[in-house]
Amino acid sequence: MVCLEASGRAESARLAALLAELDERNVDNVARTESYLELYALTRAHPPDLPWLLMAHLVSRNAGSLMTEIAVILDRGDGAIAPYALRELFLFLERANHLIFFDAWYHVLYHLLGRSVELRPGRCSRFVREAWSRHEQARRAGQPHPALERALVRDLVTNEQNLIERRVVHHPRFPIARALVALAEALGQEAPVVLPCTQASIQVGGFAILERRIAAGLSIFDAMADRATRDAMYAWARRHPHDGSRSLWGGPARPRLRDAWPAHAVRALWDGIHAPPEPDPGWP
Repeated sequence: MVCLEASGRAESARLAALLAELDERNVDNVARTESYLELYALTRAHPPDLPWLLMAHLVSRNAGSLMTEIAVILDRGDGAIAPYALRELFLFLERANHLIFFDAWYHVLYHLLGRSVELRPGRCSRFVREAWSRHEQARRAGQPHPALERALVRDLVTNEQNLIERRVVHHPRFPIARALVALAEALGQEAPVVLPCTQASIQVGGFAILERRIAAGLSIFDAMADRATRDAMYAWARRHPHDGSRSLWGGPARPRLRDAWPAHAVRALWDGIHAPPEPDPGWP
């Protein structure tokens, strides 16, 4: 096995069970967010840990908070933004959140199981298959761990952002959502990615631009690259289970995401919201 070499059969069985639970763990933002943290905890218990998983947990927390804010604005009904536009913005966020989890849960678990050579073309990109091969070869060669961490994070962020580039960010299904995001950026109202236990407040500064999203992902990693900071973030996340409310971050009290957007209500908005990713010749 490439990872968890000494973990034994029980840990391998647990990882295989997690892989089989992909669909139920991808039902909504809350399930995804907590699943990333659970898997990160397993990598901490069986080093080396994969900081991308903690990053994914924290970014998914931020997305869930935005989804809850959209529900609050809809309930307020002040007419500033049309309800159909807000619903499209929610679907835009949910679709990206869903597709990234659908992809990452599969290839990360195959890596942890020592089976990344079995990753199937068509199920995940050629880029990420090659990224895991590079990472595993470099690890076996004894390359310094900090350099390996950052290189892997760069590759996984590059993959996830290309994954959603044409399927969500520039998909014809979401023109109003793109316009709302661009308007918020133009007005200086872009919501930053808030990270616990640090003063970092990271903005993309052009969500429609692929390279800026990738750069923002690397900035998130840089904010948590220090081991003490990462440990503090992890401890905070364990103490504060995700429910979509910004009150956990020191913001105003908000409803729980599952109360505001139950999964059946989300599917009623668009029956394709949780469909598998469409083929993308630009990211095969």
